Amino acid sequence: MNDEQRALVERIFQQNHIHFQRISFHIVKSEEAAEDVVSTAFLKIMDNIEKISDLSCPQITAFCVTIVKNASIDVLRQLQKSVPIDYLDNISDESTDDIADECIRNADVHRLTEVIDQLDSDERQFIYLRYTLEMGYREIGKLLNISEDAAKKRGQRLVRKLRKLRIYGSTLIQKMQT
Repeated sequence: MNDEQRALVERIFQQNHIHFQRISFHIVKSEEAAEDVVSTAFLKIMDNIEKISDLSCPQITAFCVTIVKNASIDVLRQLQKSVPIDYLDNISDESTDDIADECIRNADVHRLTEVIDQLDSDERQFIYLRYTLEMGYREIGKLLNISEDAAKKRGQRLVRKLRKLRIYGSTLIQKMQT
């Protein structure tokens, strides 16, 4: 990392580490695990600092929050091999309405858990960007360093994958098709 990137990581840490720890704690329900998650998340942030440095300030925070949430869910999976249903309600913090909350309201909770377990972190990130942050394909493309058409195609593939996972009746799928 160059000095500018190092300064950006330090700024992100100073401004957000307490917020990130709170988000993680709501998911993992353990202070120690939340601290570990935030440490792991900052390693991932450093790995992605080139992408992050090209983003605007609100996008930087959103991208980093996604990393923290995904790392928290990964820790839960490692500890318990599946995400208990009562943890899903706590995935989003008060300021964002997470895609999991939408699914819980509109789909069978047991099936939702199975579907979430089958998605990889990139797919979860794409869902978060597209449907929670309501980013357009152009914005997602810029964030992921791909073209708008590639982002749109990735979204279409994700919809097909979810269909294969047999959640046809979900409002989530209907929302994704629009």
